[in-house]
Amino acid sequence: MKEKKVVKRGRKSENLQIAPANFLIICEGIQTEPNYFNGLKHEINKKYGRKVDVLIPSIDVKGTGMNTVSLINYAERVVNQANKMYGQVWVVFDKDDYADNQFNAAIQECDYNVAWSNPNFELWLLAHLKRVTRYISKDEILKELEKEFRKNGLGEYQKNDDEIFEKLAKDGKIHTAIENCKQMEKLTKENKKCSEKNPTTMVYKIVENLEEYL
Repeated sequence: MKEKKVVKRGRKSENLQIAPANFLIICEGIQTEPNYFNGLKHEINKKYGRKVDVLIPSIDVKGTGMNTVSLINYAERVVNQANKMYGQVWVVFDKDDYADNQFNAAIQECDYNVAWSNPNFELWLLAHLKRVTRYISKDEILKELEKEFRKNGLGEYQKNDDEIFEKLAKDGKIHTAIENCKQMEKLTKENKKCSEKNPTTMVYKIVENLEEYL
């Protein structure tokens, strides 16, 4: 999927902070996804802070609890009302229980980068711990996550765990997750619609852009 250029519309730009490294991540979920990305944001800020003069991304994370159409409209409003320009805007949502045509249309019609997952965001979390090589339901993913968490000494998996990033990012597991997702992406034909591509998650593309700062 190509990264879509972000163009600021409807506002004067004279006083805006133009910083191509700025990231905006807008999530459909209000717990797991924001917790993960806020953990990533915290790790980057903790590592660099103001002690080193390097260009690091400014990451804004928003969890909404909206459906796909409302989520995209919300992203549009946030971008247009922001006091800075974003180099990359990502909208994060799942196939989950959405109808195929609704899911595919939302991806196709969105003006921003879409980090979609089929069936859900938890597939990205699971990719830190194991590679999925076949169709998997959202219920199966949760069972596998619980099993892998116990196996790796991470305790019990909980959707509202605000330390989810810290638990999964250890020992090079982010790079493992990215590579696992790339391999999963190859399991389905390119000409298939996104609703037919299971298991697949594009969340790795956000993290891959930020991996050098971790």
